Amino acid sequence: MKTENLVAALARGAGAQKRGVVERRIVIAAGLGLAAAIGLVPLLFGFRDDLGSSIPVVMLKGAFGLAAAAAAAPLLFELARPNTQIRHVFAPAMLFAVVSVVIAAAALLLTPPEARMHAWVGGGVPECLYRIPLLALPIAAALTLAVRGLGPTRLTLAGAAIGATSGALAAIAYASCCPMDSALYVASWYLAAILFCAAIGALVIGRALKW
Repeated sequence: MKTENLVAALARGAGAQKRGVVERRIVIAAGLGLAAAIGLVPLLFGFRDDLGSSIPVVMLKGAFGLAAAAAAAPLLFELARPNTQIRHVFAPAMLFAVVSVVIAAAALLLTPPEARMHAWVGGGVPECLYRIPLLALPIAAALTLAVRGLGPTRLTLAGAAIGATSGALAAIAYASCCPMDSALYVASWYLAAILFCAAIGALVIGRALKW
């Protein structure tokens, strides 16, 4: 029997998970992964020098990551199950992406022309494009282990959902060391880093979810 047929047969006979089991398992894994990511921040990058006086703006950037995670979570909860449909839970993720683009566009227009480039990219290549994916690794590992035992069948999409959720949670951890505070930077490059994590998740984690 081919692997795909075996997976489908097992999924049909698996029955429905008890309500809350999937969500609880994923939330616990995400919490453990986020704790590990936060612990990695001082080891890999160090906290920003003015952390004590910049708590409000750090919390705002962390809220962006939290909102992204909340938008991706419904997709992950559904895709962690076998033979599920995602049309009814796709809207939050799309809405978050659209709102982020609108915020970035508005911030660009409101920023004086001479300051736009610095507000957008800082001093060079945005560091969050590789730092957020690095911090997402322990979160993705924990979520992959949690989801793999739940019998997902749409593996590429499940991998993308794990990647997006991991990137969003990693953005919360990264906020404590990110030196860029402009809304233009956060809405543009945090979103780009999360989408990059989703793409890597689809390519790599999707394969790791195979039985």
